[in-house]
Amino acid sequence: MNKLMNSFKYLLVGMTLFFAFSCSDDQENPVVQEQTVSSTEVKTILDVDSQSGAIDEIITDLFENGQSGKSAKMEDCYIAEYSDTGYSVTFDDCSVDGSENISGSLSVTYKVGEEESAFTATYTGLSVGEIVINGTRDFTITEGSEQGSFSFAIVSDMSIKLADGSLIEESGAKNFTFVFDGENFENSTLEIDGDWTVKADGNTYVVNITTPLATNILSCGYVSKGVMNLNKNGLGVSIDFGDGTCDDVATMTYPDGTTEEISLKD
Repeated sequence: MNKLMNSFKYLLVGMTLFFAFSCSDDQENPVVQEQTVSSTEVKTILDVDSQSGAIDEIITDLFENGQSGKSAKMEDCYIAEYSDTGYSVTFDDCSVDGSENISGSLSVTYKVGEEESAFTATYTGLSVGEIVINGTRDFTITEGSEQGSFSFAIVSDMSIKLADGSLIEESGAKNFTFVFDGENFENSTLEIDGDWTVKADGNTYVVNITTPLATNILSCGYVSKGVMNLNKNGLGVSIDFGDGTCDDVATMTYPDGTTEEISLKD
């Protein structure tokens, strides 16, 4: 259990790095069509998980405490109340391990198997800094067949209200796989696969990963491999992040065959 949970924390850190460098603020030379997809929109689609990263790590810490019979109380910050089936946490506008201040509540229900850990987190008006999270996320953590590999699946049905009042909604499934290189940590890789839908700024984006997105999370600051099919309000495009070579370029292909290079650099 401890091995799986510690590995999950590596995955969370890697996922944060993965999304932090994934896309630029805008594309320099947009394609002239009735409707286009900008790299800002790609960033929004990929970035939802990083918004809840601090909470996800706290959840796994509390999950581990509950399974080991430890109490979970941080004076003047939060109290976790455990039962046989899970726990609930109320935060009092506090910072945990350097996170932004957290307020609100969440509950977790869990089950534990020999080879995996699974639990569901329910967020109720949970604020992290200036964002507010509502909804559910199902987590399943497994040890991979390859030595040093771990993966987790997340099924989300959640909304995030941003500081400017705008709302992002996400539903669907993602699978993250972390392959740890014990001899050279910089060679460790993170992959993401899945199908999910994001609603933001009046647009609906349907995502299908046809070839897992991947990167060396420490030695490369960009998504360097994989293909993502993206449908924006009926417009379907394909985004190819490359063959594994570390660079800041991805290629977007429109239905009429028009291609465009977009920069992944901020």
